[in-house]
Amino acid sequence: MKIVNITGGLGNQMFQYAFAMALKYRNPQEEVFVDIQHYNTIFFKKFKGINLHNGYEIDKVFPKAILPVAGVRQLMKFSYWIPNYVLSRLGRKFLPIRKKEYIPPYSMNYSYDDKALNWKGDGYFEGYWQSYNHFKDIKEELQKVYAHPRPNQYNAALISNLEACNSVGIHVRRGDYLAEPEFRGICGLDYYEKGIKEILSDGKKHVFFIFSNDMQWCQENIAPLVSDNRIVFISGNKGQDSCWDMFLMTHCKDLIIANSSFSWWGAFLNEKVDRVICPKPWLNRDCNIDIYNPSWTLIPCYSEE
Repeated sequence: MKIVNITGGLGNQMFQYAFAMALKYRNPQEEVFVDIQHYNTIFFKKFKGINLHNGYEIDKVFPKAILPVAGVRQLMKFSYWIPNYVLSRLGRKFLPIRKKEYIPPYSMNYSYDDKALNWKGDGYFEGYWQSYNHFKDIKEELQKVYAHPRPNQYNAALISNLEACNSVGIHVRRGDYLAEPEFRGICGLDYYEKGIKEILSDGKKHVFFIFSNDMQWCQENIAPLVSDNRIVFISGNKGQDSCWDMFLMTHCKDLIIANSSFSWWGAFLNEKVDRVICPKPWLNRDCNIDIYNPSWTLIPCYSEE
């Protein structure tokens, strides 16, 4: 039995779920579960600093996702060996715990972990698993599972517009990223200026579609960069509907993504994209990262802090 811990927002959840699917692909006879206890507010609401985002979204957003959720029976078998796990104390007190293997988040898993992916026997996997190489062999299966549902009228109209022009999706993530030391400052104005210049180098007329949690900043700073090309600010998808911004990105013909797992998936799931531009480095720290799809164009960035 293998259990993969799920945590974070939708983009992070999708990486972890994809890793679980890759484990199942390599071990078809084994049971593979996902652990969503992180989103159980009964356990976590008392802890400050825990961001539950929109909760566990995989089963809500992707109805074809079928990996089972680990229950108390499965988790108790591992709980004694999972650091700081809520159920550990209950397990130690009431149940005879049988030792399992705990696979920790080495370097937070921004690089390929062959040992984890090929783990034999029982294991509890905790980390982000954000490497393209973890699941490149199951890309087609992921695209089927992560297919978006039928759009509402607002998003259906946007999809038609995206497919009818030389659409360029630009993801600008600010807000929470401005306070995160590992992410802040990388995708500053200089990065977007270089990315837009790269797009416009083909000499075509484009329509730029902006996805952001700080539209005022985009209107003041991104809009002047697109020259006489049209620009559209996508602001109709909020809260539980924010996943639709990712789905809209999968219909763009070109993409300039942020150092964000959210727009990473928008690019990865886009089957018809011509160019994907992304920042390098991905993080403000020295670590081996192979999150990039080999076909993407990397723009060198320097923190603007």
